[in-house]
Amino acid sequence: MSENIKGNLQIGAGVIARGSLTAPGLIEIDGDVDGVVNARAVDITINGVVTGNTTADNIRVAGQLMDTSTAHHSLMIESTGQVNGTITYGDLEIRKGGNISGDINSAPRKT
Repeated sequence: MSENIKGNLQIGAGVIARGSLTAPGLIEIDGDVDGVVNARAVDITINGVVTGNTTADNIRVAGQLMDTSTAHHSLMIESTGQVNGTITYGDLEIRKGGNISGDINSAPRKT
């Protein structure tokens, strides 16, 4: 579980969120999100599923991330992670077993 720091948001297991989520810090997703996600960092746990437009400096995926994703600095796909759609990243790391598919683009790191 993430630390309770001001500006962070946690979507717990069993929660279904639809719409737009914005946080100045971390958004940790252990449930299902369908919509727009914007934060400094996004952490999709092994049970988390995100469908829609996700934008952050750093994105870590242990669950599923689908549709349009932009990681300005880094995209980390854990061994259980599945990412597909239109993906743009600064740096990419995929652990053995992780999967990425779709329109995949490297972009200069945004400062």
